[in-house]
Amino acid sequence: MRHIRLSPKNAALHNIYQQDTVAFFYDLDNDGRREIIGTHYASAIAAAGDFLLYILKYDNESKQKYKLISDYLYFDAFLPIEILEDKTAGYHKIRVVSQNDYSKKIYAFDKRKGIYTEK
Repeated sequence: MRHIRLSPKNAALHNIYQQDTVAFFYDLDNDGRREIIGTHYASAIAAAGDFLLYILKYDNESKQKYKLISDYLYFDAFLPIEILEDKTAGYHKIRVVSQNDYSKKIYAFDKRKGIYTEK
């Protein structure tokens, strides 16, 4: 996966502002270290404006402290994010409401890919 660091000028073009970013911590895999679950509004993907949910896990082996463990997960940020008791590959599933059609979507950890994807 390629990561692009946006300058303040480019961030403004894609509507990514610090005040639009929200995050919370939850131990999704019960390893004693909480993952970061965050969101921000972005228009950078396919020129569509959506709220993007991302999940970061602490990475002991790399020089970076956290790594992205989610695919592009879009959701309605004005409705709750639900962390389910049900697990896949040792990680809690996450249920959100789709911003496009208001259907409930479940994201589960895909051990083979090493990321959360839509179930």
